[in-house]
Amino acid sequence: MAKQIYNYELFTNKKDELAKIRKKATRNRRIKILLLVLILAGAAVVAYILFNSKCNYYTYKDKVDTEDSGDVSYENFDEGYLKYSSNGIEYQKQFGRAEWNIALSYEHPFLAKSDSYAVLGDKGENTLILLNKNGKVRELTLKYPLLQATVSEQGIIEVILEGSDSNYVQVYGKNGKLIADMRSSIEEKGYPITAAISPNGTQLAVSYYSINGNTSKTSIAFYDLSRQLQSDSIPLKGGFDYTNTIIPKVSFMDDNTVAAFGSKVTYFYNIEDSPNEKKKLEFDQQIQSVFENEDYVGYIINNSANPEKGKYILQVYNKKGARKLNHIVDMNYDSISMWGKEIIAVRGNECTIFNIKGNILFQGELEGDSIETIVPAKGWRTYHVVFRDKIVKMQLQFWKNGK
Repeated sequence: MAKQIYNYELFTNKKDELAKIRKKATRNRRIKILLLVLILAGAAVVAYILFNSKCNYYTYKDKVDTEDSGDVSYENFDEGYLKYSSNGIEYQKQFGRAEWNIALSYEHPFLAKSDSYAVLGDKGENTLILLNKNGKVRELTLKYPLLQATVSEQGIIEVILEGSDSNYVQVYGKNGKLIADMRSSIEEKGYPITAAISPNGTQLAVSYYSINGNTSKTSIAFYDLSRQLQSDSIPLKGGFDYTNTIIPKVSFMDDNTVAAFGSKVTYFYNIEDSPNEKKKLEFDQQIQSVFENEDYVGYIINNSANPEKGKYILQVYNKKGARKLNHIVDMNYDSISMWGKEIIAVRGNECTIFNIKGNILFQGELEGDSIETIVPAKGWRTYHVVFRDKIVKMQLQFWKNGK
């Protein structure tokens, strides 16, 4: 049998070559990891610039001329927008192109909406229209003049009506049937000054105001609509009383979270089971404006303590009452709204846009005849701007490229 002869020199050379290959592979892997880290870091820097840096310029892309009167308002709704005025209401998937319209003659029109339904009422009159994206669902004739209304995702409607001696909180189903009818007066549990219905239509919050001698009181009451099938009193889940305080606004942030707004205070409640006050926000200065969406509540507060640093303090809280933003701002505004994580303030032709971190994304005057509203559109920093004489699609820019 032949002996097997090993070439140790060849084996050693191959071993050295393998070590070099492994070393090179390790070096290449490290280079790739370093490049990946640099790419991710660069992407993060670009993303930060794109989402937090200020644009000083803008351009108009699409334009639709309009002949709107001064009382025309726009609200985003479903996949488009609702345009309404004293003369009627219409639904537009694209600005300037109506899918349907309803002619009306309202003295004081107001709109309330959820994601799927909207109600248009004439304040002080006896009519209310329930709408969805396909048009009119139902028209209600109310027994007493209408003061306020809200609507749930299922089309369940809450209204406050002004009677001769008492006021009424009523709830109607989508079919127009009266679900609940509660009478109240200033001498009894109080005057219902505002109310709201939960998105799923199963809960109701009402703010009552009463006076007893020299003392006034606001009572926030929560009602369970889930078991209510007849037109009588609604089961009371619970409530809270606040002396010498007026709370003119209550709002459902989700099915079980309610915010109640006073002039210098806000209360957050969880009402999933027995209602409980989970957070109280108190402010030293007067609240100038409140804005909200399903995730956040924002405030514009007079900065009377340090006006030289800016006119207002901008604060934003989540629905747990945790503060997410506290920022001094210097701007002029008549109206303010929040869309997602952007805050848009408007006055005349002036526009200021912030993000949730307080960074100014744009501040300046727009070319047009007085801004009515600004609504975010699809695309990076793209908005629909409604002027009195036209509607434009505006895109913000870092550099000047014409208007």
